[in-house]
Amino acid sequence: MYRTDFSSLGALRKLASELDCPIGFEEDISPLRDPIKAGDLTFPNRIVIQPMEGADADPKGSPTDRSRERYLGYARGGAGVIWFEACAVELPEARTHDKMLVINNETAPHFERLLEDARAESEDCLSELGLKGRAAFVLQLSHAGRYRVERTSTSPAMAYRFPVLERAFGISEDVGRVVTDEELEELRGAFVDAASLAFDAGFDAVDVKACHGYLLNDLLSAFTRDGEYGGEEFENRSRFLLETVSETVKETSGSVTTRLNVYDGISHPYGFGTNPLPGSDDSKYSKLAGFNPDEPVRLVHELRKAGVDFINISLGNPYYSQFLTRPFDVKMPGQRESPEHPMRQVARHFEVVETIKREAPDMVFIGSGYSWLRQHGVNAAAYNIAHSRTDVAGWGRLSFAYPGFPKEVLSRGSLLSSKVCVTCSGCSRLLRGGFESGCVVQNPGAYRESMRRLAEQGK
Repeated sequence: MYRTDFSSLGALRKLASELDCPIGFEEDISPLRDPIKAGDLTFPNRIVIQPMEGADADPKGSPTDRSRERYLGYARGGAGVIWFEACAVELPEARTHDKMLVINNETAPHFERLLEDARAESEDCLSELGLKGRAAFVLQLSHAGRYRVERTSTSPAMAYRFPVLERAFGISEDVGRVVTDEELEELRGAFVDAASLAFDAGFDAVDVKACHGYLLNDLLSAFTRDGEYGGEEFENRSRFLLETVSETVKETSGSVTTRLNVYDGISHPYGFGTNPLPGSDDSKYSKLAGFNPDEPVRLVHELRKAGVDFINISLGNPYYSQFLTRPFDVKMPGQRESPEHPMRQVARHFEVVETIKREAPDMVFIGSGYSWLRQHGVNAAAYNIAHSRTDVAGWGRLSFAYPGFPKEVLSRGSLLSSKVCVTCSGCSRLLRGGFESGCVVQNPGAYRESMRRLAEQGK
């Protein structure tokens, strides 16, 4: 565990200098107040609530009262974009776990009622802050891929076999299958149908999720897969994502985006946006491979042609390299320690987004990695926006701990250190353990029994 002094911007600046991390901080957070156009949408400010699973849907996949309160809380909090958590399309194996959201004909009216209330709450809050409009609401459409919890001879359905990752996730060789090209054709239609329902329910945009090792992200790194959706050719590995986005745009005429892994951190032939590492599987897959922007930049340009106006960038695999996806101070039991100081992982988020943005200046980019910086993340975001390193900044774990943080920072210019996320991995432990997720530090009573049970299970 790395110990860091978060008491002042000066202390973090000093650490960044000592670690040679290109992270800057602005005292003036006014860049976060600026609206920005993203295609037909206007974000009233530059703060995004990132998709964080609460694992509190009902058995059919509808948002429950608890789900509603979380999202109404975000709407009252003043963010410019509220990115709903992973929501499965209507296929049996798309749902990661039984408490995950699903959108279909039966659940869509529940989303519609939630959005009606959330839009009103958001408009009232932003008006109070002197900002025009309301938040943009994005629904993340997902397929579990290899991360479906149910384990049988045919489940989960993966893009390809990756023995090292499967062992790390506890998937034995006789579990699961590689999804066929024919099944992918059916899945494309399921994404289009889900997007149509989402737009009818009142969402402003849909996210064709391609991050964190889920199916569409896996297909981008399917070098070992046979057929028209795999192999060394970029055209094959990007085919499913691009065709799904294109068809969704065509059939719905709606705003389509993606939360996209541009850097998996895993060596060839199992990682996207990476350089190959030498050595055996056991040695090279325990290390972070270097970032190679060539294919990610190419993909961003192709997505732009397909009608995408903004992209939410992410990195790594939270099941295998959580330290890259979500830099932490305390790891989950059984997970690897970060191979370097978490500030370096934060800097990597910022550098990767800047690299992609430099090559695709007409795309609006949302960057991540800010929660680890605590109350000073807003100062780093203001710096990155002011210096064109990103266009918009997103927070995930902080929103669990401090759902009203956008309103607070936009009104008073700073955050309270007593309310911020402390990157203890408690919310991730709850989710992986099958419990409703949230901040165990700010709401200890709500999760005390769940955390006790996880401790007993060694999870």
